[in-house]
Amino acid sequence: MQKAFPRIRVLRNAACFAAAMLAASLLTQLPAAMAAGPADTDAREVVRLINGVRAAAGKSALNVDLFLASQARDGAIPCPDTAGTIAGRAQDFAAYGQSNHLLRNCGVPAGTYQLSGVNYIDELRAKLGYGAASVGEIIGMNSGYGTGQLLYTYSSFSTWTYSTTGHMVNGWLGSSSHAAIVLGTYDRVGCGAWSPSGSTVYYDCLFAKGGPAPNGLAAPPTASPFGAPVPPPAPTPVRTPAPAPATRAPVAATPVPTAVVTPTPAPTPTATPSPSLAPTAAPTVQEVAAAVWPSAPAPSVPAGSDMMPRGASTQGGGSAVTAASGGAMVAGFAGLFLVFWRRRRSAGQP
Repeated sequence: MQKAFPRIRVLRNAACFAAAMLAASLLTQLPAAMAAGPADTDAREVVRLINGVRAAAGKSALNVDLFLASQARDGAIPCPDTAGTIAGRAQDFAAYGQSNHLLRNCGVPAGTYQLSGVNYIDELRAKLGYGAASVGEIIGMNSGYGTGQLLYTYSSFSTWTYSTTGHMVNGWLGSSSHAAIVLGTYDRVGCGAWSPSGSTVYYDCLFAKGGPAPNGLAAPPTASPFGAPVPPPAPTPVRTPAPAPATRAPVAATPVPTAVVTPTPAPTPTATPSPSLAPTAAPTVQEVAAAVWPSAPAPSVPAGSDMMPRGASTQGGGSAVTAASGGAMVAGFAGLFLVFWRRRRSAGQP
């Protein structure tokens, strides 16, 4: 009998192994822990990156308003619902793990987080003396990036910075409303940063155009916290156009002599007289006799008489007359035959 396989134990061991591997992978990916408290170096670096981005976009640099920087970090802010104060924007975010443009209520049980309907910017104008100024605020939180070195690049601006600050500024520029404030028509800025623990950092930046600046203005930071030189940008590959095919100069066409053909004159047809069909007069007895017997004397026959003379005797002693009569008859038949033959030739008959 086959022994049952302990499935439950195998599944439990596999789950424990998977959990151990996950924990090990997370530990190897975690950045160095940051101390809880203000992250002033991060705040200064955010100001430097903002001015670098503005310069690449053709905007003027922003001076640091020290009062706004204090408000963004841990400066006292009046509570919207009681007479107490809130300990700055970034520190308050880190204490409650919440961030919002609205102020939280102070008159609630300890540990309770409750938002009011009061926007901090309105308090900055109404109670903190910036009513006549154009002001703006951007906030954010980064977790997991740490303070490692990062080559930050925006357009023509490139510098070494902290990984967390570089990703924070990129996150703001990825939002149209936040980018409009970063690149807005302001003349001063104040940023604060605070870390509750580990690698999490909360940021707050306040912008203004004009204002009282009760703590004064300061020049913005310009030096990178890392001394490594920025590598030169990779050259942009330039596509070289393929050379145009060589153009041949046009060669004048040599005219080909045209053969002149002189037409051979057609032979002039020689008119061949068609055989006349006109009736041919019958030859006379004298003509026939002359043709048959050219040496014989032509018989004398009176015009209008018969072939035989009247009154001539045929009995004895008449041999000359008889011979003449016979010759005349032969000549007559020959003449008739000749006329008949010439007419057939004229008619094209053989």
